[in-house]
Amino acid sequence: MSRPWSWPSRGTSGGAALALFCLLVMAGCEEESQKPLASETLLGLEADQVLVGVEMNLTRAGVRNGILAADTAFSFQEEGLLRLRTLVITFYGSTGLEEGVLTGREGEYWFETGDVEVRGGVEVTEAVGSKRLVTERLRYAARADSLYGDTAFVLYRPGLEMRGASFVSDAELENVQSLDPSFVSEGNPAAARRAPPE
Repeated sequence: MSRPWSWPSRGTSGGAALALFCLLVMAGCEEESQKPLASETLLGLEADQVLVGVEMNLTRAGVRNGILAADTAFSFQEEGLLRLRTLVITFYGSTGLEEGVLTGREGEYWFETGDVEVRGGVEVTEAVGSKRLVTERLRYAARADSLYGDTAFVLYRPGLEMRGASFVSDAELENVQSLDPSFVSEGNPAAARRAPPE
């Protein structure tokens, strides 16, 4: 892994320091268009490899059932995972039609299981329709082809708002089960305001 740039030490002469600064500015201008859209903090992680603009297939029993895309991926071979930033998963059914889209700020993909954990402003929307589920963290279990959440969530459907502390769902949001639902509303905005998610 290449070492990051650092400012000259105090022992460096003023002329040399100025020349070095000018060279760095010129190099930065020439390569500005080639810089990946990833913060310096993320690039500083001790990853085995840093990938920008990642897109990969998710499969189940050898059949593609999703596409995972991420702005940046950090590969950790010993841990057997990718750490992802700004990711989108598009799910497909057995007929090849799009079923739903999952988005989040960050997450991990495990090579051995194909599972994906997504965190930060997580949202699942169905491909056709207006159903939408929002939460802060969930996991996609590849073997079960299901979404699992253990934090507060809100499910929005036409005329229905459902809230709870955990859930299990398919990518289409057709069958959302909450182990401990705290609120189900049939078009009652006043009641919804009295029961915000924790």
